[in-house]
Amino acid sequence: MSIWDSFSHIPGNIYDGSTGDVACDHYHRYKSDTQLMVDLGIDAYRLSISWSRIFPDTTGAVNQAGVSFYNKVINDLVHKGIKPYLTLYHWDMPQHLENDPEVMGWRTKRIITHFVHFAETCFKLFGDRVKNWITINEIWSIAVDGYGFGTDAPGRCSAVSGTKKKVYTGDSATEPYIVAHNALLSHAAAVKVYREKFQPEQKGRIGMVANSKWYEPFSEQKEDIHAAERCLEFELAWILDPILMGDYPASMRRFVASRLPCLTEAESKELKGSVDFVGLNYYTANYAQNIKEEVNPSSRWYSTDRQAKLGCVGADGELIGETMGPADIGWIYNCPWGLPKLLGWMEARYGKREFEAHPIIIAENGCMDLELDLSLKKALHDEMRVKYLNGTLQHLSNAIKDYGYDVQGFFLWSLLDNFEWSSGLVCRFGLYYVDHQRGNRRYPKLSARWYQQLLSREGMQMGLVKT
Repeated sequence: MSIWDSFSHIPGNIYDGSTGDVACDHYHRYKSDTQLMVDLGIDAYRLSISWSRIFPDTTGAVNQAGVSFYNKVINDLVHKGIKPYLTLYHWDMPQHLENDPEVMGWRTKRIITHFVHFAETCFKLFGDRVKNWITINEIWSIAVDGYGFGTDAPGRCSAVSGTKKKVYTGDSATEPYIVAHNALLSHAAAVKVYREKFQPEQKGRIGMVANSKWYEPFSEQKEDIHAAERCLEFELAWILDPILMGDYPASMRRFVASRLPCLTEAESKELKGSVDFVGLNYYTANYAQNIKEEVNPSSRWYSTDRQAKLGCVGADGELIGETMGPADIGWIYNCPWGLPKLLGWMEARYGKREFEAHPIIIAENGCMDLELDLSLKKALHDEMRVKYLNGTLQHLSNAIKDYGYDVQGFFLWSLLDNFEWSSGLVCRFGLYYVDHQRGNRRYPKLSARWYQQLLSREGMQMGLVKT
């Protein structure tokens, strides 16, 4: 059992009351799902290993049924000419490690040994066929949503976060920083093992996936320009600076102070350069406005540490981009221009040589339906998704041509309507509609047909991996 299994079964945690027990039932439908990939024309697919399916309990024994399933999926992908990009950790910590008072999930450094053992086991089991590894997906989301806001598993936060809970567990002021720190160290340790024991023979590569919005200054005032820069540092540079530069951003050192863990010289050395490629998840942009008021020390946490007010409406009263989701849980605005800006910001921050030394994979990009749980007839005509994806790909293609960014792949989120974390099953991102009420049957949306045509006509011309 994972922390998401537990979290999703607690009433009130998931928007529609659903769980991930079955979700889109890929477990029983993986062969037909990989055929959908073949029909689309993609040649690479991101999937993740559920840690608790490999090590389901405290005995340390490998679950052969779990291994068998992943072997079948990987073999089917490879047989059909689709390269697996395998993520070791996509948010589903085994519940027994979260409960263990000596480990406490990501909250202590003791997790490093457990993560490395899990990673090494996967390298041994699957590395002969998997040549692209991702250690952890979105450390920012794990730390901030899981331990700051408490809206994701394991649901830890304190009252200062503003999240309404019957009972508060955790500390939003400190735990997000501790969790991210330990996850980064776990990443570096796993990469070290892969490079020393497996990479020479298996000839694969290993990276990490970070996520970030683009932050546009609310106004042309220098205070707002600095606020936008801080937001980028508190989101993307928080994760990438240690990996590419060996330390946390100076702005975080200043505003978080003693609540931000320090990297030792040895940890910094192990982290720096610990990726063969950088995965980047981009969905949308926000405005950032400087906050001048002093925050009471007892009220400080991640969200106030940035000293910026975030919003979707600019000083001119206009939305930053077209709304791409329902009013109550939507968070995506159509801002395709933000992705090239983010890539340019990364190149400026890390230097052209360092930036070019680590190829970029756009590891997630996509949008939800405009309304919740649309009827099948309405959901299949997803013109807004076509518009969103086309805009992203056009801006990305132009950036590659104009600036020479080494973007080696593009993965959209997602192939199927799935269990969308705390938003449940009614929040749909897929190219294929999944009818959860009628046996999880798949139906291609307009966006699936469009994407198929795009790949057959233009994919290689755009300089992108057909993903």
